[in-house]
Amino acid sequence: MKEDFEEFTSRNATIVVVAPHSASKVTEYWKNEQLPMIGVPDKEGTLAELYGQEWKLLKLGRMPALFVIDRNGGIAFAQYGTNMTDIPSNSEVLKVLDGLR
Repeated sequence: MKEDFEEFTSRNATIVVVAPHSASKVTEYWKNEQLPMIGVPDKEGTLAELYGQEWKLLKLGRMPALFVIDRNGGIAFAQYGTNMTDIPSNSEVLKVLDGLR
């Protein structure tokens, strides 16, 4: 999403990435990678559990999940990954955002 960040913000979207790490690790990674989106540490998995994100030890941890939350706080789109590469493309997510206009 970093490469298309301006496409997202031009649609008034805020990107928040929930990471399964400590605050210091998230801060360090965001700084090193120069990520423009918001990073939220979730080392204990509280948010992951709240949104039903799966943890699979044999697949190296927390499975990816992506949500588009509308202006009313409802989930307009949800994608629960079945492996670490099962992530919607930026163009797919941008289409979802365009549909919310």
